[in-house]
Amino acid sequence: AIMSEKLFLIDGTAIIYRSFYAFIKNPLRNSKGENTSAIYGTINSFLRLTERFNPKQIAISFDRREKTFRYQITETYKANRPAAPEELHAQVEPIKEFFELIKIPEISFPGYEADDVLATIAEKFKDKYEIVIVTGDKDFAQLVDERVILYDPFKEKVTKTEDVIRKYGLKPEQFVDYLAICGDTADNIPGVKGIGPKGATKLLQEFGTLENIYANIDKITAKSLKEKLIQHKDDAFLSKKLAQIVRDVPLSKIEINQFHQENLVYSVPFLKRYELNSLLKKINFKTEETLDFKDEFDFAEEKKIEFSRTLVDTTEKFEKMISELTDKTKIAIDTETTSVDPFQAKLVGISLCGDEKQAYYIPVSHQLAENLPLKYVLENLQKILKNKLIIAHNLKFDYQMLQENGWQISGEVFDTMIAHYLLNPTKRHSLSACAFSEFGYEMTPISELIGKGKKQISFDLVSTSRAADYSATDANMTFRLHEIYRERLEKSSLLNLFETIEMPLVFALAQMEKNGVKIDTKILAEISKTNQKKLAKLTKKIYEIAGSQFNLNSTQQLAKVLFEDLKIPPVKKTKTGYSTDVSVLEILAKDYEIARLLMEYRQITKLESTYVTALPKLINPKTGRIHSSFNQTVASTGRLSSSNPNLQNIPVRREMGKEIRKAFVPENENGVLLSADYSQIELRLLAILSKDEKMITAFRNREDIHAQTASLVFGKPISEVTSDDRRFAKVINFGLIYGMGSYRISQELEISRKEAKQFIENYFAQFPTVRNYLDSCIANAKKYGFVSTIFGRKLYLPELKSSNKMRVKEAERVAVNMPIQGSAADIIKIAMINIHRKIKDSHKIKMIIQVHDELVFEVENDALEFAKKLIISEMENALPEKYSEIVPLVVDVGIGKNWLEAH
Repeated sequence: AIMSEKLFLIDGTAIIYRSFYAFIKNPLRNSKGENTSAIYGTINSFLRLTERFNPKQIAISFDRREKTFRYQITETYKANRPAAPEELHAQVEPIKEFFELIKIPEISFPGYEADDVLATIAEKFKDKYEIVIVTGDKDFAQLVDERVILYDPFKEKVTKTEDVIRKYGLKPEQFVDYLAICGDTADNIPGVKGIGPKGATKLLQEFGTLENIYANIDKITAKSLKEKLIQHKDDAFLSKKLAQIVRDVPLSKIEINQFHQENLVYSVPFLKRYELNSLLKKINFKTEETLDFKDEFDFAEEKKIEFSRTLVDTTEKFEKMISELTDKTKIAIDTETTSVDPFQAKLVGISLCGDEKQAYYIPVSHQLAENLPLKYVLENLQKILKNKLIIAHNLKFDYQMLQENGWQISGEVFDTMIAHYLLNPTKRHSLSACAFSEFGYEMTPISELIGKGKKQISFDLVSTSRAADYSATDANMTFRLHEIYRERLEKSSLLNLFETIEMPLVFALAQMEKNGVKIDTKILAEISKTNQKKLAKLTKKIYEIAGSQFNLNSTQQLAKVLFEDLKIPPVKKTKTGYSTDVSVLEILAKDYEIARLLMEYRQITKLESTYVTALPKLINPKTGRIHSSFNQTVASTGRLSSSNPNLQNIPVRREMGKEIRKAFVPENENGVLLSADYSQIELRLLAILSKDEKMITAFRNREDIHAQTASLVFGKPISEVTSDDRRFAKVINFGLIYGMGSYRISQELEISRKEAKQFIENYFAQFPTVRNYLDSCIANAKKYGFVSTIFGRKLYLPELKSSNKMRVKEAERVAVNMPIQGSAADIIKIAMINIHRKIKDSHKIKMIIQVHDELVFEVENDALEFAKKLIISEMENALPEKYSEIVPLVVDVGIGKNWLEAH
């Protein structure tokens, strides 16, 4: 039964911290470039609170900047907590302003923390109200009783007395003694060294309180436990003082006003000022009169997202699940495995979800539990899933796992991760990030099941009941996201791109990864030997110039040698001293030999560790090949990226990069590698998109575009264009696509900035339509807020409205580059899909690598002519006809015994 009205006490500081760090990898910024993560997160969680509970009495407290009485007890209190970032501090005042605007009293008191203030208010008012403390901080557990409960607004979780007992095995009033023994690293509370949560709980279950433990110290038979308690007695009592929340802060009159939903309307100008438009919508909705709130509620039934998770570990349950899923039209699927590498992993379990209310988990190879036979499961699933839409988050992985176990997914598919990537290319696309941003649902991280680091276990050791909870939730969230994302893709005109390019590409990439690539480890061992000799020589030379020996990999030692011992003028400073990063060395290299040598030393060590020694370790023992991952949801332009190993980063112009490519070889004697490369695709797209007649004519007549450009810019016939002229023209041709300004071009060409400016002017005088096109890219981006490729891929550019000039410049550069680079990325994806469809049944032609504008194949000799024709034809025809008739695409093909020869 609900007793009386509730008083909500909000721990402002805890919520600000949680909100700020929730977005730490991808902070929210407004057009002024201000970080608004904490402001957004705090207000959003407050609005969710008002939405759920319609609270009438509310007070909020924040920590103050002055030190509290706990620092007088010990200097080390909270000492190991890193200082809060400036960007977080900057948001505290605005958050306070918001609560002031909506007339919620902020109560704090010098020398005390927000915890103490809230505890004092709770103590004072708990006869009149039922108290709800809104916080994510576990320390408040000590305050819980029949009149005080905690509510975590992020996990939407309530803590009552029975919850504390269930979680810690202790009553709330024992919680402070528990902290006194365990300590708390976050607040630098020492506790009793060597006694952890389990030990603390056991002691308190036996003796009740800290004082009682020490009064009965002789009754403790375990020698080491007793010694620890005696040795750290002072720490224990000090810790209790620090952990104890004070309930009698000398607050004078405490005002608790009635809060009305309508007050939210006063925050509208504030939300506009910080550009929190999604919150504006929520507020407008709330302040309308039509709101019908439940006046009373019971916490336990208030969970927003509810569904049952069924563990399917008997054939009866399996049959029942099959009958429940048979008439569903779409099913979300998720696999649990022992590794993130699909070619080494073991399939442990499969979860399925066919509607929002119900998800299932089928264990197939847990070590310590009942499993269903894999063959039986897959055969039956394949039958019922045959004509249904299959939904997955990171479909490629689940597809590869099932394929490795003999199941081919055919038919319609929907990948919610790729859908989110198309809608928000610059955000995080993990399932937990998506579920949190759509439903405010906090998912359990996998580390809670399998641990981290050295203590990590493999998933097949997790109990089936925990696995079922975890995995069925994944399938359920994926199922829920599908509906939302499909509708959004349609509204944003991205559905066609999603269905015709991104989804079919999943299967082409899955096959390419499965194909893998053969590495000749002997060649790599040779390269490594040469590298060691080079590095020894370089080190000796650097030591000679430095006049001392030091650790070349220590940036601090290096800074000392360069800027103190050798008195070289430093270029830029960082928090830890003078910088020695690559941009600094590049500037110094013009005048100082030591900087040139250091750059060479770093390049060799980087390639050595990234490729030469790393590649052999990545060879799969079963296949004898390397299976890199090609990722669809990383680069915001639509390009693919590659990892484990990154095959797209091997420097092609450097000698050593070329050497590394020699190690990529065909499987056997009767095969070769074939490399097919689009010739100047980005310049061709610039000609098509800008409709520049001079460029179009040059490409149509198959003229050398750079020589042609040089001839026009320098005003001399083509026959007189020198190789330097051509190089200048090439830098500017490509520089424009990448949005380079006069500074970058002057650096590239080693000329003055003034000359570079003049050069750009001369160029645009000859190519005015190109200038107009580039200007229109920026103008349209500013007008619509995004840029797009010829296939409709979009990239939003909020930084164009930033007050930070550097950010605006960078966004303008992207606005020029993305339509061209993104269109080129889409074109090669279309080519890959079409080639994959034609060769997927052939053992003689395998697509093995993609590097931006290049595709690499392993081809058996007797299929070479056929392969060459097919690949050129599909790549050249990947551009829609209305564009290719303006300027055709051209593909160059090379063939060789290794990747270097072919390239």
